[in-house]
Amino acid sequence: MVIPRSWKRADAVAATRDFLGQSPPRRAAVRDLMTELQSANPYAQRCAADLARRVSAREPEILREHADALIKLVGELPAELWQARGYVTMAAALNTSTRAQRMRLAVPVRALAADERVSLRAIALEALATLAVAEPELREEAMLLLERCRRNGTAAMRMRARRMLLVLLAAEKKDSNY
Repeated sequence: MVIPRSWKRADAVAATRDFLGQSPPRRAAVRDLMTELQSANPYAQRCAADLARRVSAREPEILREHADALIKLVGELPAELWQARGYVTMAAALNTSTRAQRMRLAVPVRALAADERVSLRAIALEALATLAVAEPELREEAMLLLERCRRNGTAAMRMRARRMLLVLLAAEKKDSNY
């Protein structure tokens, strides 16, 4: 994976397009991405985390085989790499496939929900809701947090809460129809 000198939105979009443009199963691209996520270079790590988040948003579970490594990385990233931590948290939430993984990821997500940085709290809100869609045990907790943030949060939190509340309500409706 080639990381541009200055990682701008256009670079992230191009990297996402290049990644997803490769023929599945994209083993080399995934291997390179996971290598960069483990990098000692904070810049490369942040760029790779952003790419992981973006490709996972486009194709949930694309990194499913690496969900455990992503969850572990969420807990290991130092506080000063807060952007990478947020991006990896979302990538992990979008790639969990088992109840055990979702419940293990819920622990650091709860901690991020109390972080001093608004952006991390907003990401935690979205990640918890994403986990709750697949894990009914987390739904009540996620609903309470979403409702609280929808009413009392910052603009970013209110927007994220409204969007994720719709997703969670749709999941509940779908489950009740079965």
